Amino acid sequence: MTCKMRKSSEKHKSVSVFQWVDLPKDPLTEVFKLCNPTDALMTLPLVCKYWGRIFLEPIICKQKDNCLNFMPLREKPFYEFFYQSEDKNTRAMRLMKLLVGVMHAFACDNQSDAVGNDVGVTPIIKIIFPHDLPLHERHFVYVAERCPQLKSIILPCARDVTGKGITRAMRFWTGMEEMTLALFCRRLQYDLQLFGTIKEIRKSCKNLHCLQLNGFDLNSKSADILVRSLKSLKLLCLSGAYIHKQGLQIFFSRYNELDKVKFLGCIFFTSEGRELVSEINIMRIQERRKTRWRTDKYPDDIGKLHTAEELVDLLWKW
Repeated sequence: MTCKMRKSSEKHKSVSVFQWVDLPKDPLTEVFKLCNPTDALMTLPLVCKYWGRIFLEPIICKQKDNCLNFMPLREKPFYEFFYQSEDKNTRAMRLMKLLVGVMHAFACDNQSDAVGNDVGVTPIIKIIFPHDLPLHERHFVYVAERCPQLKSIILPCARDVTGKGITRAMRFWTGMEEMTLALFCRRLQYDLQLFGTIKEIRKSCKNLHCLQLNGFDLNSKSADILVRSLKSLKLLCLSGAYIHKQGLQIFFSRYNELDKVKFLGCIFFTSEGRELVSEINIMRIQERRKTRWRTDKYPDDIGKLHTAEELVDLLWKW
């Protein structure tokens, strides 16, 4: 290669690098504001990691916190594209394309910029999914493979994620500390999904200390599974749950590791029917090596300590 050709080649390389990687952030941000938001969301992260990060950061990612928040997908201009237009399968394909782009954009800097290479691991430690996103098992496992450092996930509704999919994902999340899950699925019986999920959490997520379960059925069987399996929990929140007295008796009489239990919008089954309770906070108090419980349900009961049996009886006084 002649000296002239070598200089031309080096000049071309430097220009290419400048065009794709070293363009200033602020001008690019202004340019991206002129794009159709949905089109940009679906294409820019796939074109270039740097461009993708610049575009995604103000929308779904707090890069400094290594957090992905997909809640804006429920808002304009993205809501119709991901929730309403076309059929469900098309929306699921759109979501997968988005996830591929997001995981590509935020893959660790030592990862290749080419989409479709080996699994690109991200430094993401927290993910927030919104209600009713067309999230399938393949989406969930795809995210789990690329976010092995995840410590917190909020998955309030996943009708199409099977128990098998949840357990596959858990195996990647050995450092998980906080989790919100909806344990119900159209494809599997509730008991089978519950047992498999809790079993995998016990096996893989040994650092889990905060768990919220949505749509949970706290009966004698499920209470026994929780008590035997999740020893590391410090905070348990049941939201939109179905509470049976026998399940509650087993739960509070045998669960001595929890610091706090919270009920949000739960239905309590009584001898007279059902009672919807908006919120109850229950704290564990150690008194002379004995476990006692305190609740804020009744104003005149604040500060009083109860045994497990007394607490359950108190909660059933309507």
